[in-house]
This record gives sequence, structure tokens and C-alpha cells, in this order.
Amino acid sequence: MLICYLKRICVIAFIAFLTGCTPAVNTQQLDVGVAQKESFSKVMSEMEKDEGSQGEMWYWLNLARMYQIQKEYQKSITAFDKAEAILDEYENRAEISLRNIGAGIGSTLFSKGAETYYGKGYERTLMHSLNSINYAMLGNFEGATVEMRKMEKRQEFWLKESESKIMEAQNKKSELRGNPDTQSMPNGYSMAKLLEDNEVKNMVNNYQDAFSYSLSSIVSKLSNDTDYSEISKKRAIALSSNAEFLFNEPKKEDGTVDVNIIVLSGQAPAQTIEKLRVPFPYTGYVVLDLPSLTSPKKDVADIFISTSNTQLIVTRLLKTDKMAYKTLKDEFPMEITKSLVRATSKGVVSKQAYDNGGILGGLASSIIMDATSTLMEKSYRNWEMLPNSGFLSKVSVKRGEKILINIGGREESVLIPENTKNGSLILVSYLTNNNIGIDNVQY
Repeated sequence: MLICYLKRICVIAFIAFLTGCTPAVNTQQLDVGVAQKESFSKVMSEMEKDEGSQGEMWYWLNLARMYQIQKEYQKSITAFDKAEAILDEYENRAEISLRNIGAGIGSTLFSKGAETYYGKGYERTLMHSLNSINYAMLGNFEGATVEMRKMEKRQEFWLKESESKIMEAQNKKSELRGNPDTQSMPNGYSMAKLLEDNEVKNMVNNYQDAFSYSLSSIVSKLSNDTDYSEISKKRAIALSSNAEFLFNEPKKEDGTVDVNIIVLSGQAPAQTIEKLRVPFPYTGYVVLDLPSLTSPKKDVADIFISTSNTQLIVTRLLKTDKMAYKTLKDEFPMEITKSLVRATSKGVVSKQAYDNGGILGGLASSIIMDATSTLMEKSYRNWEMLPNSGFLSKVSVKRGEKILINIGGREESVLIPENTKNGSLILVSYLTNNNIGIDNVQY
């Protein structure tokens, strides 16, 4: 009987091995590699060779952003399309039965790390926002507008999916012995203070941002879709009054053109798993594996723009870290429930192994399940290359003049060509002072 139970547990471990293989470039290697332009190209090349991760949405999202920084916009579009195809397949399955998606509340293999990444609502929104920028930098403003319309449809599904998962979590909670508290954050949880931040608590929702809607208004106006531009503008201002200045139309001097400046900086919080030992009815205590987030990296607080007659501070309209914290706060009761289900399920398996195989059986099951969880957690990833901040600004500049951009203590200049017809769009991607990508397109 002991051999039988050990075989079952080994099958679990084997499945974990197949689904949780370590990526060729882990999060730490990625962080170090993107700091310098030389190492950036090397780490991107290593990722391209990682065939084992090509079925993961996070893999294509990270590559898409890296291509964008390198000004390889068509390759970035292709990578975003790959990520979108993975998400579409998931959403199509969920559309058939949202309950089936919610039914995974306990997670397979007794590990938080076993969950497949399909992005949170804000990541799905920004997937389309950043891909819209790709099209815009290729001068295809119609394609850019299509991406923003897709963004809104994606948000509709996120709402339905979230509601389904929360409902299923409530059902699962009623099945747990002792009706445990799933609303309060356990003592020692590192995210507790960040989730109670006033800015986080006062956010309208966890998936819409003023940056994306401001961008939508800009690109749709350039594609002559004025109605959609106006709708997007109103939504941007509703989400942040700071967006209003973008849409002021001061009288332009002769010989000047409008220049829209997009700055994407830093890296958003990466997801990790935090283990906490907490009291639990009947068993005394359980070990919870809860989602956690690292601090944002390589970000800047302020950006200054200057021309021959203008100086201004660029407004930050995207705060990805706050959206990530808001999402975790909204989902926390569900995450506590899921973790309790996993913990109690592991306890049941260990007890069965002990009852049928004695001390050795119980010990072996615990060791194998812990090893399986550790293996799975190594491939628990999200979109680590997602910018943490998005800034937008608009200035009126004379043709042939340079715009000076002060970012991270460095001053960069961009020349607006004499032959610019109507305006220009500048994209700045900041990772570190040693890795800044700047490009511009005229229209």
C-alpha cells in the first residue's frame, strides 16, 4: 500500500516537472541583463532560444517589450500577437463556461506556482496599449486605434472572469471547516501596508488607467476617428484630472507643429510567492502560499521637457505598481481561500499516506509535495518587462528645432525635421541611464 501511495505522489511530481521547467532566463537574470545595452541584446537573444517557454504568455509579453525598446516594432507586434493568441484561447474556453475557470480555485498540484499566467486586468489592458504604440511608431494610426478598441473588449471579459472567480471562492470558503476569516490579512504578510495605501484604496478599478485612454484619444484622432477620440478623452480625464492638459488646444505659431511625447520607464512589480504559517481551526496551523509583489525597479520620478520657449514637467498618467496592488487587494479574499484549499488538500493527502504507509509514507508525501511546490514556483512569472510608469506630454515646436528631454539625470535631444508635415510622435523607453531607447515618427 505504501508503494501505491508513493507512486501516486511521484506522478504528481512528474507532472510538475513537465509543467514547471525552469526558464532559460530567470527573473534575476532578466533584471541584470536589461541594465546595459550590450547585455540587453545578449539576454534577449537567450530568451529567443528558449523554446520551452514559448507556450507561456509572460514569455511573449517580455519579448514584445524588449523588441519595442530596440525599435523592432514589427517583431514586437508579432510577439504581442503570440501573447494575445494564448489569452484568446484561454478566454474562448472560459466563455463556454466561466464556472470551469472559477472551479480551478484550489489550483492543481497543491501549489500556487502551478497556476498558468494569463495576465491580470491591467496587464491585458497595457498589452494592447503598448502594441498600439508599435503601430503608431510605424505610422499606422488606424492599426493603433484598432488595438485600443480591442483593449476595451478585453476589459469587459476581465470583469466577467473576476466576478466568476470571486463567486466560486465564496462557495469554496463555505466548504472549509471552521469558516475561517478570509477578509483580514494575516500577521507578517509583507504586502499588508502597500495594499492599504490610500491611493490604492481610492482607485476606480484595477484595470483602467488614464495613460491608456489618453493614448487612445491621441492615436484615434490621428487616424481621423474623432468620435472615438472624444470618448477616450473623456474616460482619461474621468480617471485622472491630470490628463486634461493633454487636450488643451492653444493657438499655434506659424512654422510650428504638435509633438506628442510618450515616456515608458522602469519595470513593474514582479509576482512572487510568500509562505506564511497561520493559525487554523482543528489542525492548529497551516502554511499559506500567498501571491506577493516585488518593488518596481529602475523607475524615474520626474521628467522635464524643454524647447526654445517652453519648459514643463511631464505628467505621470500610468502607475502600474498601484494597479498591481489594487488588483491584489481586490483579489485577496479569493487568494486566501485558494491557499487554504491547497493547504488542507495537502494535509488530507499526507494523512492518507500516513494512515496507509505509516510515518515513512507521511514523511515521503510531505517531502515530495514540498519539492514539487518549490519546482513549480521557479516558473511562476508575470510580465516583468512591463513599464512601471507611463508619461504623456504635448508641446508645440518649430520645425528644425530640438526638444530636450531630461530623464534620470541625463539630457537627451530629439530633432524635429524641417520636412515634418503635421506633427511628430516621440517614444522614450527608459530602463537605466545606460539603456535608454529614443525614437520618433513624423505624420
